[in-house]
Amino acid sequence: MTRGSDHRPAQWPQRMALALLCSGLSHAIAQADIAHLPLEQLVQMEVRTASRYTQTTLEAPALVSVVTADDIRLFGYRTLAEVLGSMRGLYVSYDRSYHYLGTRGFATPGDYNTRVLLLVNGVRFNDNLYDQATIGTDFPLDLDLVDRVEFVPGPGSAVYGPNAFFGVVNVITRDGRQLAGPQLSVAAGSHGSAKARFSVGTVDAQGGDWLIALTRASSRGADQYFATFDTPASNQGVAQRLDFDRSTQLFARMQRDGLSLTLAHGERSKGTPTAAFSQTFNDPRSRSIDTTTRVAAEYASQLQPSLAFTGRVHAGHYRFVGDYAYDYPPPTLNRDVGTGQWWGTEWQWVSTALARHKLAWGVDYRRDTRIRQLNADVDPPVQYLDTRRAGNALGIYVQDEFALAPTLTLHAGLRWGKQSGSDGSFHPRLGLVYWWNPATAVKLLHGTAYRPPNAYERDYRVDLPGGIVDLAGLRLEKVRTTELALEHAPTGTTRMLLTAFRSEVTDLISLGDAGIPDRLRFSNARGVRVHGMETEVEQRWQGGSRLRVAYGWQKARDAGAPETLTNSPRHLLKLQWSDTLALAAPGQGRPGQYAVEAIGVGARRTLANARLPAHVLANLVYTKRLGDVDVSVGVYNVFNRRHADPASYEIREDSIRQDGRTYRVKLTYGF
Repeated sequence: MTRGSDHRPAQWPQRMALALLCSGLSHAIAQADIAHLPLEQLVQMEVRTASRYTQTTLEAPALVSVVTADDIRLFGYRTLAEVLGSMRGLYVSYDRSYHYLGTRGFATPGDYNTRVLLLVNGVRFNDNLYDQATIGTDFPLDLDLVDRVEFVPGPGSAVYGPNAFFGVVNVITRDGRQLAGPQLSVAAGSHGSAKARFSVGTVDAQGGDWLIALTRASSRGADQYFATFDTPASNQGVAQRLDFDRSTQLFARMQRDGLSLTLAHGERSKGTPTAAFSQTFNDPRSRSIDTTTRVAAEYASQLQPSLAFTGRVHAGHYRFVGDYAYDYPPPTLNRDVGTGQWWGTEWQWVSTALARHKLAWGVDYRRDTRIRQLNADVDPPVQYLDTRRAGNALGIYVQDEFALAPTLTLHAGLRWGKQSGSDGSFHPRLGLVYWWNPATAVKLLHGTAYRPPNAYERDYRVDLPGGIVDLAGLRLEKVRTTELALEHAPTGTTRMLLTAFRSEVTDLISLGDAGIPDRLRFSNARGVRVHGMETEVEQRWQGGSRLRVAYGWQKARDAGAPETLTNSPRHLLKLQWSDTLALAAPGQGRPGQYAVEAIGVGARRTLANARLPAHVLANLVYTKRLGDVDVSVGVYNVFNRRHADPASYEIREDSIRQDGRTYRVKLTYGF
């Protein structure tokens, strides 16, 4: 349901904005080829994630970032991590096993993205064992199948419950009609990487929309050097053939008459070159396998002109298998196995029956049918851990979008949630949106969020080198954020924003040194304060040129301590420019497009209190349609800058060196 679909008096500012946008553009449109301009560029972009129903970005009680399918193609993004890393206020770290998302200067070592809620088409994708939001090659969805990625910064527990701590990522997939028939895509690049996708999208005679896709990818990876292990007994610190990455993805979706069915399955095998958790260095047996399967059914219906309903049923299975090579002595292979299985349902109603109100209420329930963690030596067999857990998670919420005046809207939300092993709690959200004029909104936002300790943090206890001990007494962690923002869209092709925010985290759950050699522990040791500001300007021109600049300044530190947090850059800069470029001879069809992107990350502190210098990475991508084939050529880290990310406690090296210049060539053919 869109806000513009009802006829309440409070809609006039938005309608006036739309009218002005359309009238202001009418002269240019009359002289330009509007066939090449998406509707999103002519009117305000719509988003779904901020309130669980459709709003424009100006209406939403949040500052939503959006990356579209066209952006993904144009800038040649290869993983969801690269998509998120291009957004305002976000940055990504990589330890050569998993990608970790940092939000507004906060990226705690050892956190598997548990403080970000990941949705696919509105359905939770965090597993129920680690609460992990997978964003690297372990994310089981090919980016060619993504229509848009929305990110809503700030606490979202009043709407979504746990894990919506620092933000919500919603990946919205494409329809079968958008891919239009069979399609084959192949790609090859640096370090022996290769990828192939075959998909079919179609609409049947009854109007059903079908999409099915299979993707296979592999990368040999480069040999990695680690100074900590630079001894003759450890191959001079070089991990050989251990950075490999192999994955398989299957995705299927059907939509018809308000009903949609979705299946997503992914398997990834990744080598571990870092000898994490005190393993023997450069042992070829060191690797991990992530397998995930998700199914979901959604039914959406307009029950009455003023009442919409959405119901979902979903289920998931996740399995992690980690092989760790040790020399106790004797040399032994240790295996870690984590399994999570669950199902859940969501029911939501949205009503505009009351004048000047848009009410939404609903119930979310999840049954964790199986959470099991095992740890044992393979040969000779010795078991160290075998825990089993089941439980429930329930949330009931209500929110109201109340037009206090023609130029002032109040967003108020409250959610009660309870998860097995934790007390129930209420979490509110308040937002005031003031329309300074039809193209400018001032937003005052306040919200809280929480996250109970997950099964891994509660139960995992293995008293071995690199293991985790002393897990008693973990409490849920909380965050409270206040934000003041100014958002301005003078035309349909221009957007500017400025925001300042402040967050306070209490009872932060973090991984740290246990005070025993080679042992780690989780604890609620810290409170954290984060404050900062962000600004962003985006301009698109009729000829296809586009510029986006985003800058963020933030300071995140322990309460009562002057130094900033580990892996917390003070500055973040994103710069994107794209335009058409005809490299082929005249008459060879439409010109291609080139895209230049620069990602700047400020200096960061490591766990050993070393300072990693700031860096700016530049990427260059050229796309062109040759006959019936779409060609994309990308160069990443064009200037071959040396840079590194801070490592977590389980890795002996203090920082992990990242890739230098890499290449990718991609061909896509539609039959």
